[in-house]
Amino acid sequence: MINSNDAIRYTNVVSRKYRFHYREMKEVIADFLQEIDRQKATVKGPLFYSINNVPTEEWINGEFFMPIEEDELLLTEQFSFHSYFSIESMLSHCIFTHFEALTEVSYRMLLDFIEHQQLIQTTPIFHILSGDRSLAYVYIKIGYAERRKPEPEESEHDRSS
Repeated sequence: MINSNDAIRYTNVVSRKYRFHYREMKEVIADFLQEIDRQKATVKGPLFYSINNVPTEEWINGEFFMPIEEDELLLTEQFSFHSYFSIESMLSHCIFTHFEALTEVSYRMLLDFIEHQQLIQTTPIFHILSGDRSLAYVYIKIGYAERRKPEPEESEHDRSS
């Protein structure tokens, strides 16, 4: 089921961009979390990330985000700090099992919904990792906007008045 009234809203978010082979995802997440720990930040969560390209040749340009407790933090230049991170007007779909196989299905569902509803995709695809060891789940989210309706053309009669 697609939720057409979703958003991402977090305060005090640190982020970092990576370029990596898709098979290195676990290592990249571990590196990101270790770097946050080295910065002495208190993780609030959840971890989320965006895929900022269409992965070609299996390489991903991604950005990883983590809400933290601190409202300011001295970070290395690889990191960015967002006092508020918000994206409104998002579609979402939740996956509870078979994450690898169902992620592509989820993408297709969301992109088909955008196409069928004649919407415009306004953000990259975001993955919000939630749950715990007993029940992990992932929200796949995409920002959207409605297409502008064309203005009615002025008639010849209106112009001559």
